[in-house]
Amino acid sequence: MRQLITNDVFTMSRILKKMDLKFEDTETDEELVLDLIKKVAENAYMAQNEINNFLGELSGMTGEEFGKLPIKESIAIIKEFKQLDGINDFFKSAGQLTK
Repeated sequence: MRQLITNDVFTMSRILKKMDLKFEDTETDEELVLDLIKKVAENAYMAQNEINNFLGELSGMTGEEFGKLPIKESIAIIKEFKQLDGINDFFKSAGQLTK
C-alpha cells in the first residue's frame, strides 16, 4: 500500500461529504478520528464506488478489482490503511474540509 498524499485528503473529503457526515468541534483529535472511522463504516454504502476506487488505488488496483476481493483480503487492506503513517492527521484534515 502506498503512502497517503495531499490529493487523498480531497478524495476522502468528497467521500465524507457524499455521506453527509458532520463532526463536533469539541472532539479531540483521537475522538474525531475514531468517530470518523465509525461513521464511514456505518455509511459506506452511500459512497461504495468512491471508497472502492480510493482503497483500490491505494492498493494498486482498480475500484472494481477491490470490490471483487474476498472479504478477508479487503478487510486486511482496510486494517493496513488504518495503520498508515499520518492517518490521524489525514482523517482530521479530510473531516475539517467537509465543514
